[in-house]
Amino acid sequence: MLSGCAGLADYTIPLDNGYHIDRLSAHQIQIYGDEAVNDGDDTVFNHLYVPAKVTAVWWDEHYIIAKQLHLRPDERGYEEPPKKPTDDDYSYWIIEMEKNEVEGPLTLKEVENDADSLGINLEFTPIEKLKKEP
Repeated sequence: MLSGCAGLADYTIPLDNGYHIDRLSAHQIQIYGDEAVNDGDDTVFNHLYVPAKVTAVWWDEHYIIAKQLHLRPDERGYEEPPKKPTDDDYSYWIIEMEKNEVEGPLTLKEVENDADSLGINLEFTPIEKLKKEP
């Protein structure tokens, strides 16, 4: 008999300034902040900065840059990643932590240009290589 417990593989990865990566299921890996996104709308309090599926990040004390693999509904309606992802299956997001602002989705070329203009040497770390907290 095989059995499993939902949630046992879920984790949080703390970043800086109240930001964290949360894994809620195999493909629901997202970036949240303790403070709501500053999007100019004071009637909505959204703490989700980057939607699923976050696969890699770069960060320092000012910015978080995330790589997101797009999920698509399968025949049962469950969101799944593509079997053989291409560059078109990814988007990129830049969080300016001090302002609680997020820019994205961006293409690889756009995020590379933005990183260059910010003086960032962009080298992503895969989520699997980051220290996790249960």
